Amino acid sequence: MSPIGSIRNKITSAGEKSAEKLRAAAVRATARNGRVSYSYEEPQQDVLLMQETVSERMRQGETPSSVLGSSVFLREGVTPPFFSIFMTVREPDLRLFRASLTSVLDQTYGNFELYILDLGISDQVRDVIAWYREERLHYLDVSDGSGLTGAFNRAAGMAGGDYILRLECGDLLTRDALFEAALAIMQTDAEILYADEDRRDARGRHFSDPWFKPDFSVDYLYAVDYVSRILFVRRSLFLALRFREGYEEAPEYDLILRAPKSGIHHIQRVLCHVCQKNSGAQEPAEARKRALEDYFRVRGIRAVVRPARTGRIMEIDYIPDIFSSRPMVGIVGGKVLDEKHRIIGGLQDERGNVLFEGWDEAEEGPRQIAQTARNAWAVDVRCMRIRPELHGLYEEIFGCSYEEHVMYSRDNFGELSRRFCSRVREMGYVIIWNPTLRRVVRG
Repeated sequence: MSPIGSIRNKITSAGEKSAEKLRAAAVRATARNGRVSYSYEEPQQDVLLMQETVSERMRQGETPSSVLGSSVFLREGVTPPFFSIFMTVREPDLRLFRASLTSVLDQTYGNFELYILDLGISDQVRDVIAWYREERLHYLDVSDGSGLTGAFNRAAGMAGGDYILRLECGDLLTRDALFEAALAIMQTDAEILYADEDRRDARGRHFSDPWFKPDFSVDYLYAVDYVSRILFVRRSLFLALRFREGYEEAPEYDLILRAPKSGIHHIQRVLCHVCQKNSGAQEPAEARKRALEDYFRVRGIRAVVRPARTGRIMEIDYIPDIFSSRPMVGIVGGKVLDEKHRIIGGLQDERGNVLFEGWDEAEEGPRQIAQTARNAWAVDVRCMRIRPELHGLYEEIFGCSYEEHVMYSRDNFGELSRRFCSRVREMGYVIIWNPTLRRVVRG
């Protein structure tokens, strides 16, 4: 077998065992400290070399299918995407600036261009770029006062990429970031892609606080901006939407709210090390709040949006209620608690596992995951609200009316809940898990 053939399968599976282990650790963690044991593992050297070889062969004109072969699924007739990456700077810390530049230029996938949008007035950024002598690196002086929105929109119109990515100065792309994004694009044709991330220290040597994000959930997006840090957007879609004035502190969040939600893909891999200097900044809660309020207003949804205690999560009160405001919401479920207020039911995955089982109701988990609303595969009937149109289906599944259902401990709540939720999803409704909705089961 050729060297390429012998390690081809490693391209998309590098680190999966460690990622699985880390995800399990994250689920078990509690919010008492909100931390998990973590160590970022870069893909093995042979995998990185393989990615560079594949990238170069495709750049030379070979088709992705001929290079990768039948062992890797690709859509028919795909071509390798070209990325336009943008970094906006204003008198930056040059050490952090160089680190970010190097992380892009060291990518195993070389089909990209990098634009530096300089809002400053000194020559230091221009001097650093000149030192690299890299033809894929472009400098744009945008110190004309147009600000982030105008500068970025103008630069995106000038760029030649199929997809764009905005990188914060100080953040580092993993070496395989663009390769993984390109592969996902060739497999899914998604218009928007986001990935997992962690935090880096000032020296870029220690990584911590991983964020293993869920697949796309519109209600989780309403509550938390979990996609903006490393977000690939098809350039034609971006040019149709563009960043808007007034939302400079949360431009990607405002954009993805307005974007179609059918073509969004989650790359389940850490592809960005976020600089702690950047992550420590105050959350742009006010800009996010205004963006979400405007999103609801345009769609005729009456709702009150307010930041939760920490400011990271948005809480939404629908007027007069969620079923009246959002016709496609079928079920809202919450936490089922025992007498000691430990979670014994509620949010379930497709295999029937109860997420956060055994946790105290007040525990938050990493990034307040256990206190954040999200869309659900299934929720527990013992703490469930349903829209009136589903009362007939409820009686069919549970054998009694929704209003008069008396639940006994011997009942098979889990299986019946999943069956009911499955039927509801088949009808086109969405299911929401709301952690503020709770019910204590005694005995």
